[in-house]
Amino acid sequence: MVSSNIEDYLEQIYLFIQKNKRPIKTTELAKILNVNPSAITSMAKKLHSEGYVIYEPYVGILLTKKGEDVAKKTIRKHRIIETFLKDYLGVDKNIASEEACKMEHTVSEDTIDKLYNFMNKLRKEKEEQN
Repeated sequence: MVSSNIEDYLEQIYLFIQKNKRPIKTTELAKILNVNPSAITSMAKKLHSEGYVIYEPYVGILLTKKGEDVAKKTIRKHRIIETFLKDYLGVDKNIASEEACKMEHTVSEDTIDKLYNFMNKLRKEKEEQN
């Protein structure tokens, strides 16, 4: 199982690369995660050795297929949980995002799939009533 810390790193790397279409520099990731740049460099080396990223000093960090898969799963969990909290329970958007960030690391894929299906069922029932 991947640690929540690693999931957070991979998630932010993925989001940056999707937006900017280039590798993320360690200094940029440090600002996003509010972490010391030397800690980012250490984590980048660890993620590289574990096969999650390709890290080249002075070039930046890119995700491998393995790292991208973890990032996408984490983001999917986050979005489903956040949507449920915000749209179905009426939780404030900012609080829903913060709570989703905490929950995304502990909930299983099976539970997320069931929550997603439940939300779709409710949405379809609501559409049929209108």
